[in-house]
Amino acid sequence: MFSLLPFLASKPGEACPQASYGGQAVLEGVMIRSPQALAVAVRRLDGRIVLKRESLVPLTKRHPLLNVPFIRGAFALADALITGMRTLSFSADVAMEEENERAAAAAQQQAGGGEGERPEDDSRVPPAPGENRVEVRDVAAGKGIPWWSLALTLMASLGIVILFFVMLPDAVANLMRGRLPLGAASNVVINLAEGLLRVGLFIAYIVAISRMEAIRRVFQYHGAEHQVIHAFEKGDAVSPETASAYDTAHPRCGTSFIAVVVVVSILAFSFIDVSTWYVRQALKLVLLPVVGGISYEVIRLAGAGKLTFLVTPGMWLQRLTTRQPTADQVEVAIAALEGVLAQEGRSLNRAAEATGD
Repeated sequence: MFSLLPFLASKPGEACPQASYGGQAVLEGVMIRSPQALAVAVRRLDGRIVLKRESLVPLTKRHPLLNVPFIRGAFALADALITGMRTLSFSADVAMEEENERAAAAAQQQAGGGEGERPEDDSRVPPAPGENRVEVRDVAAGKGIPWWSLALTLMASLGIVILFFVMLPDAVANLMRGRLPLGAASNVVINLAEGLLRVGLFIAYIVAISRMEAIRRVFQYHGAEHQVIHAFEKGDAVSPETASAYDTAHPRCGTSFIAVVVVVSILAFSFIDVSTWYVRQALKLVLLPVVGGISYEVIRLAGAGKLTFLVTPGMWLQRLTTRQPTADQVEVAIAALEGVLAQEGRSLNRAAEATGD
């Protein structure tokens, strides 16, 4: 979740490379991708960084029809969801790998007569300054989270989203029907109320889960991801020091996309003036690809530095979905970016690239 969407957004000669970079926070790590490559870096409890790298061919690049404006949005978002779940699974496998290692160590202690000894605790070991151990591998050893478990989790999550962020706001806003005069103006008011309620529920949800330690750390990695990409796009030699000077919010973030979707849906759904709830929901479902396609193009423009005021509400929302990261969390984001650049024959130091040093 909270993806930073990668687009081909800039022109040769600008500070930002022609291929823009994006990604998302995962469990104790960061995934960063470009249109051609992906890397996910995860910090283990012992301080090591596990890095997975792979090449990519986005859905929108597999056929010209999938890259048509206002149509490509649905395919790009489906691609981002599939990729995000896959990288989230890898980070969970790394966590499970450590659990398996500690369980094996505890069993070994018991077999050796050390029943009274306590297994290694969950405290994290930050790396020493300048010591950033990166272990590159294709899979996490001892995978412990089956695909069907992740599929069930995704289905349950989608069900909760539909129930609380689609059906509930619609049901509450629908109470206004019959109390307002018929006409387009009343329909706009009803859809505006529904949109505001949806935003309110989303904010309440984010505030509630941000009290959890694990989610707070995910939000910190989310901020680290944004800071590192900001620094790279500006042409800085990326380091924890240079990245920390940048904002934790980014216009291409998935949080901004959610805000744009709410605004566009208010406008699009204003044309639906149907009192029967299941017909109304069906029409909204039909319009969702249109809403997503328009919102995607808005985020593309904002990512290219155009019409950035359109994503201002999303930038505000990112104050809730990002946190100021620690230096070692920024190092994980840098490792992920280096993993992508290594596959493209590029380096972190954009200035060195330009001079040929």
